[in-house]
Amino acid sequence: MPTTFTALKEGSTGADVRKLQQNLTTLKYYTGAVDGVFGANTKNAIVKFQQQNAVKVDGVVGYETEAAIQRQVWISQRQTLKQGSQGTDVRNLQGLLHGASEIGQGDFGITSIDGVFGANTKAAVIKFQQKNNLTADGIVGASTWKQISFLKTFDMSPEQIVLNGVFNLA
Repeated sequence: MPTTFTALKEGSTGADVRKLQQNLTTLKYYTGAVDGVFGANTKNAIVKFQQQNAVKVDGVVGYETEAAIQRQVWISQRQTLKQGSQGTDVRNLQGLLHGASEIGQGDFGITSIDGVFGANTKAAVIKFQQKNNLTADGIVGASTWKQISFLKTFDMSPEQIVLNGVFNLA
């Protein structure tokens, strides 16, 4: 469901700035008060985030920066998965790997989306890791989740990612 979005910059105030500050705190870029006031400390945190995440460095939170923040927060909230893991994150992982073939990103051999990380899921993860030049150990940690996050946003612009709340969904 599309939402609205307003770019945030020094001088902005309100709930959106508070959420931004919370996200930047989660990502360890911001240590100031979560007060809803976009001041110098918030701007400095944004600039540091932009520099380290290959987005335009301007201290303004537009679509590109917001999409990158949302992606990083989503990645930070994923648990490490390995054979024997179970639950929603495993189901999401299986769904994304299964759907990769539909968007031309590879067939990783997922045969069921059951939320159980068994031998088939491990083999699929290893194939995905090999294809993406990651350590092919069958364990889904931050670097693998980061690469998998691009399956969620395949062929989407930053505007589409933000307005459709792609990373606000499970």
